[in-house]
Amino acid sequence: HYSSNRHMEERVRQVEERVRQIREREQRKVDELTMPVDLWLGSGLNEGGILIVQDNETIRNRLAGALRRRNYKVHAVPGGLAARDALLKASYSLIIVHWALFQRSSDLVGLLRKAFPQTRIIITSANFAWPNENAAGAQHGLDALNAGAYSYIPEQHLRKNILTCVETAMSSKEKACPILLSGRECNLQCVI
Repeated sequence: HYSSNRHMEERVRQVEERVRQIREREQRKVDELTMPVDLWLGSGLNEGGILIVQDNETIRNRLAGALRRRNYKVHAVPGGLAARDALLKASYSLIIVHWALFQRSSDLVGLLRKAFPQTRIIITSANFAWPNENAAGAQHGLDALNAGAYSYIPEQHLRKNILTCVETAMSSKEKACPILLSGRECNLQCVI
């Protein structure tokens, strides 16, 4: 009798766990569908300029400083939750996001594309490379473009390329950087 009760309790626990998993999965689906609308509605008409989402404080501060010196309005945050809060307060012309944060957020770029189709996105990563440097690193960068980013910059080239990339992204009519899409390295000749 004790064994059958114990077996029944274990079975009830398994069913409850499965129901919890199903509820979580369904809630993720609802969140995925409503989050872009919630972000868009929450942002209102406040123009936030450029949003930098970078967990490395040194890189985040360098990027923000370089862009502020060019008179861009910049808001820099360390991660996904802070980015979400920033996006609820304003819409941004450009978002610079680190690839690791993009991966962790399960398609941040796709979410942003839905909520803010006019916003340009530049993704950075130490794992990215220009095509002539490293084929695997270049493929990671192309994956970022295919996910909906305007451009990607390997972190070792951030200092040299960020201002040109930002200025081009802000003025371009293209959906993605035509130079990178063609498989060539950024040559800093794309400023319109």
